[in-house]
Amino acid sequence: MMKVVEIFDSIDGEGIRTGKTATFIRLAGCNLRCSYCDTLYALFGEEESCEYTEMSIDEIIEKVNKSYKRVTLTGGEPLLHLESAELVKRLLNEGCQVNIETNGAVDINEFSAKIPDTSNMFYTIDYKLPSSGMNDRMIWSNFENLRPSDVVKFVVGSGEDVNMMKAVMDRLTEKYEVMPHIYAGVVFGEYDMQTLIENIMREPVLKDVVFQLQIHKIIWNPDERGV
Repeated sequence: MMKVVEIFDSIDGEGIRTGKTATFIRLAGCNLRCSYCDTLYALFGEEESCEYTEMSIDEIIEKVNKSYKRVTLTGGEPLLHLESAELVKRLLNEGCQVNIETNGAVDINEFSAKIPDTSNMFYTIDYKLPSSGMNDRMIWSNFENLRPSDVVKFVVGSGEDVNMMKAVMDRLTEKYEVMPHIYAGVVFGEYDMQTLIENIMREPVLKDVVFQLQIHKIIWNPDERGV
């Protein structure tokens, strides 16, 4: 049984599927506590109240919109769940494309080894910058074996974050002949978007970074759930 906070249909609000319809499966619990977390309702802890439903994989699959065939598996941190690999395998067998949103602090290589065919799934993996308070929790090996179909995401909240993003990009460009997709946005309402864009335009190592908005927070109320 899996601890499911919510399952809903919406559009992907960021990343390479921005604007495309998808079914979101949000699992409970996370091993990080980012300063700007916008899903505290999906966490466990002394200050968080997490409501979830225990569901079997069959019950989860039943709620996936088969006409979309696009699933975003998120949290919390979905890779903390032992059953997530089996869920992803089942979704792939159903013909779904699966986007796994993961926080950079869980070993994705170990997870991928459990999936026989990863061609129709991809990771959107955060690199937590200093303003998150979780920078020291990043597992660098997660960022060394990505495919061109995977996504590295930066959320920028300070000038220090911009400098760290440049340093990480230096390391990535030395590692890869063909880079994964790179996206960067700002902590919602906390950092100037124009300043980030100017840095992207000015710094050669950031030239291929895609600036992104969280469009679901523009279309709907930023605090609304299930969108």
